[in-house]
Amino acid sequence: MRANQGIFRAFEDTLRLTKRPRRATSALFSLKDLMSRTGQKYFNRKGYTAQQLKRGETWQLLLILLLAVVMRFGRGDLVEYYHDDAMLATLALESADGLRLPLTGILSSTGIPNSPASVYLLTIPFAIKADPRFAIHFVMLFNVIGVGLLWLLARMFANSRVAFVAGLAYAVNPWAVLYSRKLWAQEMHTPLILLGLLLLLYGFWRARAPGASRRGEFLAQVLGLPLLLFAIQFHFAAWSLLPAMFLVLWVGRRRVMAPAAALAALLSILVLLPYAMGLAETLDRDPGRLSDAIGRSTAAGIEIDLAPIGHAIMLASGVGLETWLAPEQMEQLAGRYPPFWRANFVLAIMAVAGVLACCKRSGKMAFFLSIWALAPVLLLIPGWTPSYVHYLIPSLPALALMTGYGVDSLLQRLDAKPLGKGLTWAALTCLLGLQFLQWHAALDFVGERHINYPGFTLPLSKLLPLRDRLRGADDVLVISQGMAWNLHHEVAVWDTLLWEDVSCARTLIPQGYAVFPDHAFTVVIAPDAPIEPRDSLYAKADMEIFSTRAGERGYYVFDWNGPPDWQGPSIESIDPVSFSNGVQLSGYGFHGGQVFLEWRLPGRRVGRDYQYSAQLYDEEGARRGQWDSRFWHGRHWCAGDRLLTWGPLEIDDSARTLKVAMYTLGSGKNEEQFYNAEVLDALGNPAGWAADIPLVQSG
Repeated sequence: MRANQGIFRAFEDTLRLTKRPRRATSALFSLKDLMSRTGQKYFNRKGYTAQQLKRGETWQLLLILLLAVVMRFGRGDLVEYYHDDAMLATLALESADGLRLPLTGILSSTGIPNSPASVYLLTIPFAIKADPRFAIHFVMLFNVIGVGLLWLLARMFANSRVAFVAGLAYAVNPWAVLYSRKLWAQEMHTPLILLGLLLLLYGFWRARAPGASRRGEFLAQVLGLPLLLFAIQFHFAAWSLLPAMFLVLWVGRRRVMAPAAALAALLSILVLLPYAMGLAETLDRDPGRLSDAIGRSTAAGIEIDLAPIGHAIMLASGVGLETWLAPEQMEQLAGRYPPFWRANFVLAIMAVAGVLACCKRSGKMAFFLSIWALAPVLLLIPGWTPSYVHYLIPSLPALALMTGYGVDSLLQRLDAKPLGKGLTWAALTCLLGLQFLQWHAALDFVGERHINYPGFTLPLSKLLPLRDRLRGADDVLVISQGMAWNLHHEVAVWDTLLWEDVSCARTLIPQGYAVFPDHAFTVVIAPDAPIEPRDSLYAKADMEIFSTRAGERGYYVFDWNGPPDWQGPSIESIDPVSFSNGVQLSGYGFHGGQVFLEWRLPGRRVGRDYQYSAQLYDEEGARRGQWDSRFWHGRHWCAGDRLLTWGPLEIDDSARTLKVAMYTLGSGKNEEQFYNAEVLDALGNPAGWAADIPLVQSG
């Protein structure tokens, strides 16, 4: 079946690292021994006692995990690898290689930088293998573990049937699967949130069995709080879980062990410290960053927004994928779903019934579940910020657990009616089967046709053949619409996909810039390049086209043994002028109302993004014209490159001197400042802010 294609391929890298695969199997089955040794009472007042993990429950857990693996790893390359993913991968790769340890993550939509917590987690797979696909499989496996953690939480604090249904609902839910398959910060926090909540409940709510050791409870109290605080840093929407955390701590305050509390407080400070330092640095550079973000959020006033309620219903029922995957092609995608797919709305009704059923068994558990599931919804209803479905990702396990309670309550009512119980299980199986078919219909749709942005972007499966083709090149030049890694996705995508394989992978915009490596290189013209590939300076008859999805232009590839011939105006050579950033100015020219400058570049300078300026002065020293623009970003420089830049600057007979400068712009409180790269003399000493080039006028 297509659903199973790629599962073993997806696990290939992971299993290769495992020297003793039997240990993983034995660890899974040791859950039975663990539960047998820790016989206990549940926290609720009715005093239900936990049964030992039975053989049937072991097989139930294995079935749940198998479904989670099939759903998440099946067709594992048909995932998005776009801008946010590639930026996170860049930071994690730099961290894994020891280049820098970031104190903030990528910039959020609010303008406030995210926490680096997600970068630190991603550093683990990238330290093992510098391949984004391996890291994506790590995220998939991490979320499979999350499914098992939800089952364990429900098994320990509810009953076996609630755990089984909740585990199935979470394993198969298309939304839960969608948000388990890419390098998005919010797709990595849920397993850690589940583990943190499980430890908090175990440490503060669990009724200790007579004579049981307090070691497990002590460790749970030590680790639960810092682990949860680490997890909710991944995305701002996860901070809405703080009320649930405070509820657990308040209810269990009499069970607090002073040494555990002290250690938990220390660890909590440590996990919050990097982001606190990074945010402090950001606000020091730009004191208005936070107030500006708040001002933008409140500028339109407070208006009630009911969209979060609809999002919660979609997540609970598993319907509505088309609103996220193809917002401009929803009808076409929904037409691919299996018949009666809307029947899954029954699961949302069952989740509501589950809260009511849980309330009859344990009021505080029902209250906890309600806060866990609805706190993000309540936070977004005032409309202070636009609401998106992915803001509710932390609520997905709670909604599945509510569904488990609802189905369990219904089955209890049908306890004396075997036919009714059988029909209930059959209906649940059909609903989950519909979700399974709906998910794979959605994958078929987004994997083979162009999806208008902001729908499902180009799948990784369409990038991998080109990545494999480029691995043999030592130097790759990507022609795209932009060159900033934090603004333009092709930059970060190809830098990370070719991290280990290509010594120089860089991106260039074709308007105002041309680079001429002094060795063999490969040119890739991306689909978003603002030129027709065949009109490019780097085009030649011998080319390859890597198609993507139907309706998309694809990637054009050209191999060059040396630099192409420059087709523009001639360049007047000068004695090279060195700047303190390692760049040399080696020539200039004027043609058609434009100034052309020739540069020689040093090696890569990550984070050194300069502006350049060309100014004309007359004989009296009066400025007659000026052109300022971005210089090619330092992360794209390769030693020995010849770079040409050009822009509008009209020269007249009065011009006698061309001054060329390089500088950086200040930000935040230094926004009005600029800082020159010094011109160096023959001995390497600073010799001024600009290179002075005498002009010879003809006639």
